Amino acid sequence: MKAALPLQCDALQLRAGGADDGRVLVAALDLRVQPGERWVLLGPNGAGKSTLLAALAGLVQPAQGRIVLGDQPLAAWSPRELARERAWCPQFWLDPFPVTAWETVAGAALVSQPGRSMAECRALAQQCLEQLDAAHLADKDVRTLSGGERQRVALAAACAQAAPLLLLDEPTSHLDWAHQAALQGLLQRWSAEQGTVIAAVHDLNLAWTLATHALLLDGSGGAVAGVRDEVLTAQALGQAYGVRVSVLDEGAARWFRIDFGREAV
Repeated sequence: MKAALPLQCDALQLRAGGADDGRVLVAALDLRVQPGERWVLLGPNGAGKSTLLAALAGLVQPAQGRIVLGDQPLAAWSPRELARERAWCPQFWLDPFPVTAWETVAGAALVSQPGRSMAECRALAQQCLEQLDAAHLADKDVRTLSGGERQRVALAAACAQAAPLLLLDEPTSHLDWAHQAALQGLLQRWSAEQGTVIAAVHDLNLAWTLATHALLLDGSGGAVAGVRDEVLTAQALGQAYGVRVSVLDEGAARWFRIDFGREAV
């Protein structure tokens, strides 16, 4: 895998629904993401996490500001070129037609790397499915899979695209603990090879173990971005979510707990 390109946002503004009069989700975001970093994207429901990921994927146009990938604005990239640089895994999928898991994964490889033979794409699909403990699902119709199984197939497809920048929307939402751990290991290896990960998550404890950096949206247009340890604090999280958060540090680990019944600071 080639190294990811640097990604930056300059005074980025996003509005709900992409409409000029939509609610401001992100007011003026400045962000710098370097190859090898793992970013978690956090914030309350409706804060704009999915919209931001779609914008970084080039699927939603910002109301103001710009997104730059490498040395050129994101809007200047052709769809095929962009497919070689970033893979986007949405929170929900639509599977209107019968297709097997391996065909789903192989299709991602074929679109981004059109020179591959079908046999090569199938072999790559099998390898990516194995990484997500989904090889046994290869010949199953994706419409028959459970939520967790379908999630692993979607993640395998993102990996098969071989784009070094992974944009993942709630990648662990349907996964049990064993498969969450497997995914964390995969993403850590991805970043060790100079790939970049930006993932929206809700579980704060999972976010801590996954991330090197964090971006916290407050739901009112504001955002805090930086090194994980400086962003994922009780005060910042409490202000963003509107709850009181307790933090327990144990060596390199940090655990978060919501203090139910107590007002936020």
